Amino acid sequence: MIQKASEAKDMVHVINVAWSAHKGTGPETAGNAEKIIKQLLPQDSFRMTDQQPDIILFMSGGSERKAISMIQPGHPVLLLSINGNNAYAAATEVMAWAVNNNSFAMLSDADEASESGLIDRWSQTVRVWNSLRGQKAGLIGSVSDWLVASDVPADRFLKIFGVTLQNIPWNTIQDYNSYEPDAALLNRFNRDKPAGLVEAAKVLSLLRNLSETNGLSAIAVECFSLVQQRKVTACLALAQLNNEGIVAACEGDLASMAGMMLMKAVTGSVPWMANTTATTNNRLLLSHCTVAFDLVSDIKLATHFETDLSLAVNGTIKASDITVFRFSDTLDRVFISEGKVTGYPDLSNACRTQVEIELPSQSLALLRTQPLGNHLLLAPGKYAEMLHLVCAYKRIKVI
Repeated sequence: MIQKASEAKDMVHVINVAWSAHKGTGPETAGNAEKIIKQLLPQDSFRMTDQQPDIILFMSGGSERKAISMIQPGHPVLLLSINGNNAYAAATEVMAWAVNNNSFAMLSDADEASESGLIDRWSQTVRVWNSLRGQKAGLIGSVSDWLVASDVPADRFLKIFGVTLQNIPWNTIQDYNSYEPDAALLNRFNRDKPAGLVEAAKVLSLLRNLSETNGLSAIAVECFSLVQQRKVTACLALAQLNNEGIVAACEGDLASMAGMMLMKAVTGSVPWMANTTATTNNRLLLSHCTVAFDLVSDIKLATHFETDLSLAVNGTIKASDITVFRFSDTLDRVFISEGKVTGYPDLSNACRTQVEIELPSQSLALLRTQPLGNHLLLAPGKYAEMLHLVCAYKRIKVI
């Protein structure tokens, strides 16, 4: 059992590296190739193997046939070459073969790839997708009626992410009142003790139990039926789960859940899922009633905006530089843009946590002319370059 867990961990964190050379090269070539790779990657981060390589290092010309014999359909590869010995020429020929055969590859001199950070970004990209493969996600309830561009078919999750999507209808779930309130949420607001906190903490216990018993790494929750029928929101419960690194999207938004899973794998934390409240020529206004607690300061608990019931999170986004991301409902297109936080509105006619962001004019134009959906994801920091490569790896088009 321990050995299997270790092997699974290796599959996620260890990069497969192969080398290719003319068949007439000497037996020392393998050792030389590994020595070069050790200068490019940490020793415990790769294994030398000709099975499904993530990187192929070209050691000489005349190595093309060997290289293409190792490239697996649907498995992207980074083609690196040493200096001289016609290695780059061979790598270029194989790159042309990959393009002609609709196989995604990237080509670079090994030293240049190391200096530019390409090798590190490629390795991280491989690990991102390996980490998602085999996970389970759950839709609790159904996708909200108004989300007409956010319902991702289960087969798309499986094909692109390697993630199994499970549907859990509300009528199959035990009533939240049968659970003890979650201590993590009670302790967070223990001094304030706002009305409705105990009920919100019971909803958290319910969602936590569903995630654990079903082995779910992510959930999308149809939350409006809960607040309309039971007068309790999931806003605080989702905020706490996201704060703990457990992906939890609201309104049953599967496109947002997919993006949150990917961005967590890239950045290490769950991004904020928010409404596109307004756009101008140079500004984007986002708002929502839930947000991971560590992403905001000056937290106040207000009522839920649309219903004026229960509890929601009103906070000030801490970040300055940010990245905005959004998937299409078929996971084959994405919106990616970096921006800066410029203001903190306090509109009475919008969800409780609000932020104004400066984005490039072309990004704002896309949000008006080719939006992929209402909800956008915000992550602190600059991740556009990394996300572009992560998406290119799966042939996902950046609009």
